This record gives sequence, structure tokens and C-alpha cells, in this order.
Amino acid sequence: MKSTFVFAVALAVLAACSSSSSNSSTEGGTSGEGGGGGLSCDTYCAAIMANCTSTTPADGGNPVGNQQYTDMNNCMNSCKAFPVGTASDMMGNTLGCRIYHASLAKSDPVMHCPHAGPGGDGTCGSNCEGFCQLAQMYCTPANEAGVFMSLSDCMSQCGMFPDTTKFNIGVQDGSSTACLLYHAQEASSAPPDHCIGDIIKDDAGDKSTTCH
Repeated sequence: MKSTFVFAVALAVLAACSSSSSNSSTEGGTSGEGGGGGLSCDTYCAAIMANCTSTTPADGGNPVGNQQYTDMNNCMNSCKAFPVGTASDMMGNTLGCRIYHASLAKSDPVMHCPHAGPGGDGTCGSNCEGFCQLAQMYCTPANEAGVFMSLSDCMSQCGMFPDTTKFNIGVQDGSSTACLLYHAQEASSAPPDHCIGDIIKDDAGDKSTTCH
């Protein structure tokens, strides 16, 4: 009788350990996917900087190609403004969607780099959504670079710009949301240099002298 009781207790302990091990494994996988693994700025910026590139003309003009961020620092700073979303996102204004298209950009950069970039190009959000996320985070009075009174003010003013030019870092002036996006990703590292004047309005409160 005693040996039977001991055997039953041993089975119960083994079952509990097995259940605990299974739960720990599942929880660890979920945490890894959402944390430092799939949905991270490190993952995103490594992919988009490798797959979306440009070349500089011999005459020293603006870069030509599909590059979405001037450098890794701008990418990492800009990434902080994106809603995370999920690893299965193929559309919508999320980091998950941008990572998905940054990966596809390896085989088709012309199509997917703008989707993966700061604007989203109508696939990973609208260009004005992406622009205003960056502007609201970096073009602020705290950075001595306040430009917009609110998110709705930003979206309204951005909406007055033509949105027909595909964004890449070669589009640095002219009337387009692509120009706004260039200076927004630059502003993520140097707000006063790119928010006031380049983005929407100058010190006098006039329209941008760069993105007319």
C-alpha cells in the first residue's frame, strides 16, 4: 500500500514538471518573437538598410535608388515612432508590416522599399501617417523644433502636398510628401536642422522653403 502511494505521488510530480516545462517553452517563444527577435528595430533596420540602397552620381548630386534612410542612426531613431503590430502583418501602419516588406525588398526593391520605409506608401500605412508619426515625436518644442499644434494639424497640412512621388532619400526638395518624409527621417537625428524650414513652415510661420 505504501509503495503504491509513493508511486502515485511520483507520477503526479512528473506530470506537474512536464506541464511546467511545456508552458515555459511556449512563453519563451512568444517573448522572443515579440522582443529582441522578429519585431525589433535591429531586425528592421538591418533588413531595410541592406535591401534598399542607393548610389551617389559622379557629379555629387542626390542619391539615386531605393534607399529609405540616410544612415542606420536615422533608421533606428525613426523606428521608435512606429506602432509594433504583429509578425504576421502584411499591411497596416506597423513595424511588423515594414519588416515583412523590408524582407521582400531583397528581390524587388522598387516595389517593396517604399512600403517598408518611413511612409509606408499606402501599404504599411499612408505616407502622411508615417510622416506625422515622426514629426510628432521629433519636431517638438522640447527639441526646439515645434512645427505642428497637433496630430490633426499635421495630417491636414501634409494632405495638401501631392503624394505621387515614390519616396527615397534622393527626393530632398520640391512639393511632395516624399520631400517631407526625407526631412522627417533626417529630423529623427537632428530636429532643429530639418523641422523648421524644411518641414512645412519656417521661423516666420510660412510654408516650407524646401518642400514648397
